[in-house]
Amino acid sequence: MYETILVPVDGSAGADEALRHGVDLARHYDATVHLVYVVDIGVYGHYGGVDAIEHAEEALEEAGEELLDAARDTVTEAGLPVEVHLTRTTPHEGITDTARQVDADLIVVGTERRSAEYRHMLGSVSERVIRTTRVPVHLVKADTGPGPEVEIRAAVPEDARTVRDVASRSMQRSYGSFLEASTIDAAVDDWFGRERFEDLLGDPTAIVLVAEADGTVVGFSQGHVVETPSGSTGTVHWLHVSPNHRSRGIGKQLFEHTSVALGERDVDRIRGLVLAANERGAAFYRAMGLEEVGRQEVELGGESRAELVFAEPETPGAGADERQPVATTTEEGETLYVDYDESEIGSQAPFFAAYRTADRETRYGWFCSNCESFDTAMDPMGRIVCNQCGNRHKATRWDAVATE
Repeated sequence: MYETILVPVDGSAGADEALRHGVDLARHYDATVHLVYVVDIGVYGHYGGVDAIEHAEEALEEAGEELLDAARDTVTEAGLPVEVHLTRTTPHEGITDTARQVDADLIVVGTERRSAEYRHMLGSVSERVIRTTRVPVHLVKADTGPGPEVEIRAAVPEDARTVRDVASRSMQRSYGSFLEASTIDAAVDDWFGRERFEDLLGDPTAIVLVAEADGTVVGFSQGHVVETPSGSTGTVHWLHVSPNHRSRGIGKQLFEHTSVALGERDVDRIRGLVLAANERGAAFYRAMGLEEVGRQEVELGGESRAELVFAEPETPGAGADERQPVATTTEEGETLYVDYDESEIGSQAPFFAAYRTADRETRYGWFCSNCESFDTAMDPMGRIVCNQCGNRHKATRWDAVATE
């Protein structure tokens, strides 16, 4: 009876319930499921300024791609063929136009209870779809009661296994398109093995928080306080949310709680690091009010990759000189330039990038802030080691944000 079923997704309880019904119908009729997310031009069109509109549209597109990815996984796990569509228009037009383009036999759309006043003023998307399409519509009413409450708390050693699982699944989803699975697996083993996780929790510079829903850890964040001659910086090294819990604001809650915790350590500025290839992570930081302030290189899987640095906007008239490298003389009398905005966590104190020139065009190596030495090297695993005091680079991250 049905060969092509269209299911709109938008992250609401109604859409989630409609997806479950759509999958059941498709399984019964051996149909193909088409998923559509509509970037609502009526939303970002009301933002002020061209730049604001571009960022709003970008954020909505990123959210849509996340929702489509999660919904596609649900359909695929049911053993059904699936195709996804992202369009930019008003919601009901996007749904009806896509139904026409894919020659859908049925539209399965969710609906939630609205007030009589709301329906009188605007009408619901589902009601408009029913009025404007010739395709049969299966309307699914959803229970819009409160979802599982999310608790943000400090991580404990017993969270090691679930944090490791979240990291693995989150990175496979976010980075699987440009990183080998073996690279991700090795990184997770290195960073979140039981002993390393306990060491991390014992690090006085670290702040590790988890998001727990229904007694299960579904996300986590890792921040560090980095002391520099000009003050202290709170750096977000990790922020990951399990794929099936994304686009529910958990990442935002983790970031806000991490920022507050770093602020309680009297940091002067919050910053975050993210691979340049992780466009969604960059969009997340922008949505959190940070701005891109720099770019650096990071070794990953034997390759050098670009990493973006985001930070809180500086107050007018302050801080311009703080990002300039500081000239320092070595024991041999050579002048090197230490960039205190480019750091790596050490077992005893941070390492900071060192350059031969003030313009940071020629890299020298790393400066150990524990013993103020440039006598550093790389061990066989690619980690920084200070030859003077034994300070070692801790395996903390190569990327920060995976999702919202």
